[in-house]
Amino acid sequence: MYSENIRKMSSLTSIQIQALVRDMDASMRRHKGLKRTNQIKYREKIAEENQHLYNVFPTIYEMHLEGKLDETFFEMLKLRRKVELGQITEDEASKIVGQQLFDRFVAPVIGDAPAPAPKLTYEEYYKQFEAPENKEECQSDSLTSDGPQGQ
Repeated sequence: MYSENIRKMSSLTSIQIQALVRDMDASMRRHKGLKRTNQIKYREKIAEENQHLYNVFPTIYEMHLEGKLDETFFEMLKLRRKVELGQITEDEASKIVGQQLFDRFVAPVIGDAPAPAPKLTYEEYYKQFEAPENKEECQSDSLTSDGPQGQ
């Protein structure tokens, strides 16, 4: 099962992964009333409407459902995009992620550096790209060169 998930994961582009998460956003908004009244049915509905994300990227799915996705998610998508475009290798991307995680979690504990500024939440990250007059429409534009993938 693990190798099957890896194969499926590698067949999706960073933009496709981001689109799956944005689809989940729409599901979560659509069923926000159910979330308040019946948490179990809410989780079932979201899983039902987002089967691909639920099955192929269960960690991303759960983190998003629990409101734990942050700017790190977008940073990793950007690196994946650079790998897809041939701008960096997978090894280089892995080293960058490793260094970022070390700087964020290890260095402050061992006293090599002060704690970094907190990462933007998922919602805060997207708000950077919204126009004040039409926020909903701009959210769908985040997959274009003006949004997170184009940076």
